[in-house]
Amino acid sequence: MKPIDFVHLTLLALGGKISGKTNLQKKVYFLGLLTGKLEELGYRPHYYGPYSESVATAVEDLKTVGFVDQNVTSTFGIDDMGFERRRYDYTLTPDGLQLAKAKKNELPEDWNKLEEAVRVLNRAGERDYMKLSIAAKTYFLLGQEKKATTQDELARLAPRFGWRVSREEIVQAAEYLKALGLIVTERN
Repeated sequence: MKPIDFVHLTLLALGGKISGKTNLQKKVYFLGLLTGKLEELGYRPHYYGPYSESVATAVEDLKTVGFVDQNVTSTFGIDDMGFERRRYDYTLTPDGLQLAKAKKNELPEDWNKLEEAVRVLNRAGERDYMKLSIAAKTYFLLGQEKKATTQDELARLAPRFGWRVSREEIVQAAEYLKALGLIVTERN
């Protein structure tokens, strides 16, 4: 399945809308993991955790052809670098919804996996985009290490990618990853 199809079906599976670029990137990341499609999505290290240019391009392409609407909301704050904070919300348009439903029927096996992955994500509990980012970073670090590791070791590995993650954030992320069925946690 191409990234554009995965993102399109993800929006359908999430009820037709999602709030925030980072939130979208991280939910697609976890859904990619849970469906076995992560490699096709092209994730790499990034400031807010694993990021995929292919996913970002898919969103832009869906907007360009009129299948996704983007709404920009200013949060009326300034970040540490002096830039205005904004949130980008994405909603399937009526045409986008119709095509997503057609894709769902054309790709029933992929759709069933994605739908089950969304159920797993929902059972694990809603997380804001920062907590999702930390959980994605934590899982990414586990993948980079290729061995069982403790929470303290994960906290020490994070600076390798320029990530500042506290031990407490690692513990919370590990609990989320455990709820997703992606890891078995070990105490230090």
